[in-house]
Amino acid sequence: MSPAARGSRTATGARTEPSAPGADPGTPRRTQAERRAESERQLLDAATELIAERGTTRASFADIAARAGCSHGHPHYLFGTKTKMLEALVDDLAERFQAELVEPALAGRQGLGAVVECVRLFLASLDRPWSGTRALYVLMGEALGGSPELQPALNRYHAGLRAMVARRLLEGIDAGEVRADLDADAAATMIVGTIRGIGLQALADPTAVDVDAVVAETLDSLVRAVSP
Repeated sequence: MSPAARGSRTATGARTEPSAPGADPGTPRRTQAERRAESERQLLDAATELIAERGTTRASFADIAARAGCSHGHPHYLFGTKTKMLEALVDDLAERFQAELVEPALAGRQGLGAVVECVRLFLASLDRPWSGTRALYVLMGEALGGSPELQPALNRYHAGLRAMVARRLLEGIDAGEVRADLDADAAATMIVGTIRGIGLQALADPTAVDVDAVVAETLDSLVRAVSP
């Protein structure tokens, strides 16, 4: 077998996939790690969609694999167990929430302004919720009942969210835009709890929640509650 058919290893030792017959020799070949990451991404995206639609108990490995367009054994090969996949999904949703909502909200903002923008963006997104938002709420609900093994991953996610809000509130105290006697940790818990509760209502009964009105009222209440 030729070296091209066997593939090769990079300087770091990662194996690359063999060149396809007739492929442009100048086209970079993906490493085994890159192919694995792509497969994991496809499976996590499929799991997000299915869990948002039907919950975890009715989203089997076979269902997830079929939605992702891969073999039935691939989820087991990559994650081992369904619980491990769901734990990875929680971490993935947290990372995507951070990258797609929190980081843009924080760009160029500090203190109270950063907190207000994060809350505004999340609540406004409930008008057309991302499937990941619904999947996360499903996972939170099931972790309190039939899937307690997911609780540690969800606890890490919410602890990080509260810590981020508390840091921004402390920045606001230093800047004089947040009252000095505010308990930043308690206030962060209140803020995260508020958006979680509103999100649950909006997802469960969308026609009952006027998102624009709720956004305006929530932000006004938040600013009045923490201002000097």
